[in-house]
Amino acid sequence: MSSIMPDLRGSVDLTTESDLQSRLVMAPQDLNLSYNTDARAPFSSPEADQRNSLSSKGQDIEAAATNHTIPTSGADDGRVATEEEVCNLVHVVDKIPTRVWIACIAGVLERFAWYGVTAPLQNYLQNEPGGAVPGVLGLRQAAASNIVNALIIGSYISSAPAAVIADSWLGRCKTMIYSAIVEAIGATVLFTTSLPAVVNETATLAGVIIACVLLAIGSGAFKTTVVPFIADQYDETEYRIKITKDGGIVVTSRELTITYIYNFFYWCVNVAGFVADCTPLLERYVGFWLAYLIPCCAMGLSLSPVILGHRLFLRAMPNSNVMPQAYTALKYAIMGGFKMDAAKPETQLHQHGRQVPWEDSFVEDLKRCLLTCRVLLVFPIHWLCYNQTFNNLISQAGQMVTYGIPNDMMKIAGAISGIFVAPFIQKLLYPCLTKRRISFGPIAKITVGFIALTLSMAYTTVVQKLIYQTGPCYDAPLECAASEDHTIPNQISVFLQLPIYFGGAFAEVFCLTTGTEYAYNQAPKSMKTLVQAIWLGMAGVGTILALAFTPLTKDPNLVTMYAILTGLLGGATILLWTLFRSLDTLKMES
Repeated sequence: MSSIMPDLRGSVDLTTESDLQSRLVMAPQDLNLSYNTDARAPFSSPEADQRNSLSSKGQDIEAAATNHTIPTSGADDGRVATEEEVCNLVHVVDKIPTRVWIACIAGVLERFAWYGVTAPLQNYLQNEPGGAVPGVLGLRQAAASNIVNALIIGSYISSAPAAVIADSWLGRCKTMIYSAIVEAIGATVLFTTSLPAVVNETATLAGVIIACVLLAIGSGAFKTTVVPFIADQYDETEYRIKITKDGGIVVTSRELTITYIYNFFYWCVNVAGFVADCTPLLERYVGFWLAYLIPCCAMGLSLSPVILGHRLFLRAMPNSNVMPQAYTALKYAIMGGFKMDAAKPETQLHQHGRQVPWEDSFVEDLKRCLLTCRVLLVFPIHWLCYNQTFNNLISQAGQMVTYGIPNDMMKIAGAISGIFVAPFIQKLLYPCLTKRRISFGPIAKITVGFIALTLSMAYTTVVQKLIYQTGPCYDAPLECAASEDHTIPNQISVFLQLPIYFGGAFAEVFCLTTGTEYAYNQAPKSMKTLVQAIWLGMAGVGTILALAFTPLTKDPNLVTMYAILTGLLGGATILLWTLFRSLDTLKMES
């Protein structure tokens, strides 16, 4: 893999900007405007294209050509753009401050530590020492999956109180520092209890439980604050004129810049995941203690950018806790017939004779928050299926011929796929759609991601069926006498799993990145961390749902389990598109 970071600037998904389609027109080359077909957003719907005549387009271009407010010299570089310039000039990504990348480094190191801890954990808990698959505690698949699921659930549940603390008390920067310390302590406990000199069933299990609690609290608090904190470091809110190197004139856009930052961040997270998923090699050939030492060190390093760069960071002052007011406003809205306008101050005063401590804008913010959360409510099923990567798919690989590759290292295929799939989508797919003026809004993107994951789960069902049809142990892999003490798996290649991880990576680009941007962009300013916590909380709900499948997470029931998951995700996909596709239409028309 090349160590050079692919340049995604020219391929940022421009359809995320809420009103870009109504602002851009084609820039005439005789004005030397930055004319880039790969960077233009869709101008209108196909129906609108049919209505627009060539003469009206010519009038737009002529108006732009005679617009005397368009700058002609470098002296105008950086000034606030006029309304006409915002309408007529191409929008581009702005220059990104160094503090943004420092915050990204902290987030990537924390994700590396998290993936490094969770990658070997299923084997560490499930298998006994000395078998074909490495292990320590020998708790079997169901118990091991429950502990891994509990860790994931805890990390998402802890994000909600952490969001309230960050927004109303400590602020995001301090919350990140304290949560990183807690997570680092948890990683240290896990490393210490995995040392060969101290390994025993009681002490090691106790160490795992303590470590999981600390890791869940620290990780949940860190990841719910780092995403909005990264975007906060880019504080430009105005459209500004930018003179390109070739003399072209463009307008910088906050929306496009935020999109580029998040795309870059998640690309780096995939690289970190790729490296972290190599730790099972250490688990197999050296020991679990070394596999856990590396993420332990990475978690300590994640503190460095936050502490050393804290003077550079923009730190918004914590707001007053909006939760009590939000609860009261929602209560009044429910009492008023489930209408948010019933909670507005004027309505409360006239109809009930009571004064409320909020303004109309607060109620409007709650409306936006609730609308965003409605879309996010379909994601638990997505996470229920996606999280199979962390437990049951690892166990599935252990039932197959791995050719010396650790079974819990197969997740690396997902990280590698993400590294290549994301630039492909950004560099080729999105520009192709924009050149053809095909609208591809956030709901459409998420739906495509759901479809990809549904197909991936259907394929997983087929693979499990093939495992059960192959000897020597058929539907009891590694459990029959022919396995020679759990050392001979069913004779089917583990590389059949590769399409599963490719589909998961494809779904991640459309679901995870788009969902994160949607939660941040649609959330009111005073509730951004809270909405991020709700977004992460959907993953926690999905993991809780996974506990209901515990009776099926054992042979020979796994085919049934994967088939049910496929059906649930297919139904959620249909529900998502049916209920929310109109949001893309409204966005395009706006």
